[in-house]
Amino acid sequence: MRRLALLVLSALLITGCAGQPDTPDGGSMEDQTSTLQERPSMEEITARYEEMQQKIRDRFTAELGLATPWIDDGDPGQAGCGEFPDTPEAEKHTLNRWLYEGNIPDDQWPRALQIADEVAAEYGFVERQVILDRPGNHKIEIRDRFGGWLQLGTNVNTVLRVRTGCHLVQGG
Repeated sequence: MRRLALLVLSALLITGCAGQPDTPDGGSMEDQTSTLQERPSMEEITARYEEMQQKIRDRFTAELGLATPWIDDGDPGQAGCGEFPDTPEAEKHTLNRWLYEGNIPDDQWPRALQIADEVAAEYGFVERQVILDRPGNHKIEIRDRFGGWLQLGTNVNTVLRVRTGCHLVQGG
């Protein structure tokens, strides 16, 4: 009888431990996929973030009087998502970097931050962090709830860059 009880207990433990694989944060593959399916697709979020970049550039040009056009400096990228290791169709994308040949003067930097905050908030970017704040040399990052970020920096030139959080690629 004792052997039978041990055998049943062992079988229950083995079955319980051999369930769905867990992620480092405790979520199963199904949990990961479900979380990602609640988010916009990579294609949808990329289109939204490109629109956000355009609005910021347009407002900077109009309201800060930036004289030369912004340059699409390219340099896109993509990476897997360590936060969702069991979902290979999830990726992070870095959008093209935008460059303005010239800096935003210190006296206009507070207005630039206000514009960036206003526009970025429309797209869910609300958590701003100052990376660098020295005379003539500024850099901030604004994050969204999906782990994406918008970087804005000015020194010799001004750079605007956006990276998405983890999103499912359509057809992935």
